[in-house]
Amino acid sequence: MTKYMSFLKKLDRILEFIEQNLVAILLMIMTAVVFWGVITRFVLKDASSWADEASRYLNIWAIYVGASLAAKRGAHIGVDAFVHFLPKQAQRFAAILAAAINLIFSFAIAYVGYSYTMDIVKTGQLSPAMRIPMAWAYFAVPFGLTLMGIRYLMILIENITGKSILS
Repeated sequence: MTKYMSFLKKLDRILEFIEQNLVAILLMIMTAVVFWGVITRFVLKDASSWADEASRYLNIWAIYVGASLAAKRGAHIGVDAFVHFLPKQAQRFAAILAAAINLIFSFAIAYVGYSYTMDIVKTGQLSPAMRIPMAWAYFAVPFGLTLMGIRYLMILIENITGKSILS
């Protein structure tokens, strides 16, 4: 059991490093693109059509990767006022149930998102302004929700075993 827990702790640190840095990079690039869009529109009087589209797709990716970080930190919206009135054992059961439901939901939506993305790949659809494959934008959903599912799996294991995994 200790070997698995140390693996999960290492996986947590690796995922957190990737998620934090990826979100930071995406948001920095998005900020630069939006800044460029403002400059071209209001200073150069020649709007960059690709800037709006690029910032939108970068934002989508940052949101879905960031959702995994939010899951790890318990920052997703929830109704915990009711849970605090329950006895300790019932609170533990509620935490396990919530993690299990979120785990199933995350992987189910990741699966549906992956299937839909593969359908988009088959069509060869390109984005209007940048002319990149639309599948790149759609792949944010299965990617982010798979990460989130892994986080909820870790939370579930943590709640069942009572041993800390997430740093």
